[in-house]
Amino acid sequence: MNYLFCWIGWVLLSQSTEVPYKPADEFEVKIDVQIKARPNSLERPPQIDFTETIAAKRAKQSNVPEPFLAFKIKFLKLSGQEVKMRILTESGASVYHKKAIAGGVINLEMGFIKDIKDGVVSREYQVLLLSPEKKPVSRVHIFIEKDGTYLVNEVVCGKF
Repeated sequence: MNYLFCWIGWVLLSQSTEVPYKPADEFEVKIDVQIKARPNSLERPPQIDFTETIAAKRAKQSNVPEPFLAFKIKFLKLSGQEVKMRILTESGASVYHKKAIAGGVINLEMGFIKDIKDGVVSREYQVLLLSPEKKPVSRVHIFIEKDGTYLVNEVVCGKF
């Protein structure tokens, strides 16, 4: 019986195909670091709340401008099958879903650099290009390590 489960698992794993990376000459990913003040959330008197997240505590501490990270994504070339685009976080939440347009620039706001490094906000995004049947055709993978090194499709592109 155990062999049957192992065989079924092997068959399922061997049939699953990972979506290929989009060729590097068909897109651009540029980093955009801005200095922004955190939104002030002190509209009521201060209270002690032990369930607050790190980001909420930082927002209440000050409105001193901090570095804010965004990526500008531009597709230089799209195949006939790449008609829609979806951006997913590492948890699988969809943050963008639109028609794919060659030459159009997508602004992917990541968040404050301190929050990204601390893991308060997502550090990994999948940009999926979808067919008319909504099946993934290609992808661009953006990942930020804890030290600020960022990778695009597993290639180190810089550090902030």
